[in-house]
Amino acid sequence: MRVQKILSHVTGPDVLDIGCAGHLPKPGSPYWLHGKLREKFPNIVGVDLNEVNVEVLKKQGFRDLYVASAESFELGKKFDAIVSGELIEHLSNPGLFLLQCKKHIKPDGRIVLSTPYVFSLFSFIYAFLKYPDTCENKEHAVWFCPRTLTELSNRSGFDVIHWELIEDYELDNPSIPYKIFAGVMMTLGRILIPGKLRKNAMVFVLSPSKNL
Repeated sequence: MRVQKILSHVTGPDVLDIGCAGHLPKPGSPYWLHGKLREKFPNIVGVDLNEVNVEVLKKQGFRDLYVASAESFELGKKFDAIVSGELIEHLSNPGLFLLQCKKHIKPDGRIVLSTPYVFSLFSFIYAFLKYPDTCENKEHAVWFCPRTLTELSNRSGFDVIHWELIEDYELDNPSIPYKIFAGVMMTLGRILIPGKLRKNAMVFVLSPSKNL
């Protein structure tokens, strides 16, 4: 599961979660990244552009949340880890996001981010059936593969210290067709479908480059 993979790479105690509300806040859900991060790092700071979702979370008792753009946030603090789950593909300028992260990361800190994997079986099937509407999320502005995300990271002053393909199928998704597909991929898919095709997301761990 994506959340567990991300958590395994996050170091504290000072943690910043960019895009903390997600598409929809899901307190209590095992798939909601910010909730799981807060369980492990109670003093975590969150940033999200969606003012409505941030207010929903504040009313539920969540604190240290700020409304700001991932491309221009200014908190005046540096963190041991900056987390960004399924956000970078939404941004108009992902490079600006990484440069802002660089301003907020400690010298020995790390960025842990995830993004969809463009060459997964799910992406192939969706693109074939829906062409030319080839991306399932209309809010996505860019696609990444391991090579392009590594290049962007390097240009922004980061070294990639780890990356991997993972399976990220959320069974609490409201779409019935998606639930069926996810169920098949998590059962029969693990027997019949090669690993790289099953995996539909990437997790990257970045550290500030020591060569700059």
